[in-house]
Amino acid sequence: MSTVFGPRRSSNPFTPKEELSALRLVQSSLIARRLASGLLLLLAASIVAMLVLPWQQSAKGTGRVTAYVPQERKQTVMSPVKGIVERVAEGLVEGSQVKQGDLILELGPAAADMASQLEGQLEDLNEKLRTAKVKAEAYSQNMLDYGEARDFAVSAADELIKAGQAKVRAKEDLISAYEAKEWQARKNYERQRRLARQGIKSSKEVEKMKKDWDVAKAELDSSRREVVTAQKELESKRQQRQEKLKTAQTKVDYARALREDALGLQATVQKEIRTLNIKQSEMKRMVITAPRDGTIFRMPVFERGMTIKEGSELFTIIPDTEDLSVELWLAGNDVPLVRPGDHVRLQFEGWPAVQFAGWPSVAVGTFGGMVAAIDETDNGKGKFRIQVRPEEDGVEWPSHRFLRQGVRANGWVMLQQVPLGYEMWRQLNGFPPVVAEEEPAKEKDDKKKKPKLPK
Repeated sequence: MSTVFGPRRSSNPFTPKEELSALRLVQSSLIARRLASGLLLLLAASIVAMLVLPWQQSAKGTGRVTAYVPQERKQTVMSPVKGIVERVAEGLVEGSQVKQGDLILELGPAAADMASQLEGQLEDLNEKLRTAKVKAEAYSQNMLDYGEARDFAVSAADELIKAGQAKVRAKEDLISAYEAKEWQARKNYERQRRLARQGIKSSKEVEKMKKDWDVAKAELDSSRREVVTAQKELESKRQQRQEKLKTAQTKVDYARALREDALGLQATVQKEIRTLNIKQSEMKRMVITAPRDGTIFRMPVFERGMTIKEGSELFTIIPDTEDLSVELWLAGNDVPLVRPGDHVRLQFEGWPAVQFAGWPSVAVGTFGGMVAAIDETDNGKGKFRIQVRPEEDGVEWPSHRFLRQGVRANGWVMLQQVPLGYEMWRQLNGFPPVVAEEEPAKEKDDKKKKPKLPK
């Protein structure tokens, strides 16, 4: 039992003094502990200081030098007409200085004697136009004459119709008289017959009354037939009027159709004349001159035999300008902070940012600028363009020798002063850069088609 419940022996073979000395050997030195404590305090103080320390915000961008006015940037002159390059200005090479209006090259028509041929065609068309005008005037006069003849014929036919209507009315008026006469003769005849039956009148008197009655009936029938004949004559005159009207109107319409045909021919000829005039005006534009003062940049044409299509490139000119600007592309995370008028520091390619003694007399590495404009949309990759112009009261930008259109530039837009912590927070919350989506790759030709099995 003593072996079970007796005091346990320690497994540590070292004595307390030996163990304390070993602990001292593995501990850090006092200097190291103090340095670590200082660094820890410095880190905590830095974190606190970031909340209040000021920071100058800036937006970095890259771009190129260009002319501020679009009309003074690199211009490619296109051919206004098609033709053959007949002559290039003597001594003109790429890099030559030209003035506005100087001859660059002359174009010639593709067809031989084009000018004389156009003149001949124009004379023929003018004669054709004169003939068409004469025809149109003649047919217009025919329309007037036929119209007057139609009116006269219709008026005469109307008079004949009125006469026929009067004749019909007169004949109809006679019928009443003949009817009364026939009624009287019939009554006399009937009275004489009654008296003859009574023996008062003789048969001869009865026959005489019968004859008078027959005559009266014949006259009445004749009068009625004359009325029918007069009515038919009136209807015939009306039909004749319609026939004369249609015949005369047909002549008027035919003359109008001929006049319209002549006017249509006249319009067609005038269109052809305008086409020839356009060709003649195009021939006047075959002398190509410099649009502005500048330097010939590229001229991919040669004289005597080179055929030019309408819209083909003739030459490229770089206009002379002192009004330069810089196009900088900024990230979308910085653009909302940029405003027109903000100060910009620029570094130009070919002009070192760090100056040494003996370099150009103006020992300035970066140059000041001012934000002039900000684009409303990006370039498809999340970058926005700003235009920077020289400051009015700042240091002048380098001369044309060092600063040409197309020179690359770095720029820093100076923004507001904010706490350092705010700037770090803004940067951490920025969007990642946008990579342009590549177009889908085309199928390679190495994919062989499946061979067709024989049927």
